[in-house]
Amino acid sequence: MKKLSSIWLIAEIAFIFYMLTIPGNNLPRLNYWGQDKIVHIILFGSLMFAALFHFDQLETAFFKTTRARALTMIVCIVYGIGMEFYQKYFVPTRGFEVTDMLADAAGVLLSLPLYQKLMRRK
Repeated sequence: MKKLSSIWLIAEIAFIFYMLTIPGNNLPRLNYWGQDKIVHIILFGSLMFAALFHFDQLETAFFKTTRARALTMIVCIVYGIGMEFYQKYFVPTRGFEVTDMLADAAGVLLSLPLYQKLMRRK
């Protein structure tokens, strides 16, 4: 299970990178402003979820601590911020949006209680 969780986490990172590097003129036009933000929330929420699941599969106790979860959240949020800068400078017809960074952070923050609730049920 540990190997599969590693693959899932790496796939999440790669998928987010792929999705956020598609040139803007190749994306469908979203009629509603919130649709774009919902996509960001889902992308980064699933990234955090995959990271939490992966760390729970590891044997090292540190990865199950509150500190490790907080550091994971910070890394996921910084990845979202970094991707916005990457879009600004390297992806044609894509821009830098603070609201996208906030949506990324919201996805990360919302995934922790959701993950914990689902794991308690299990």
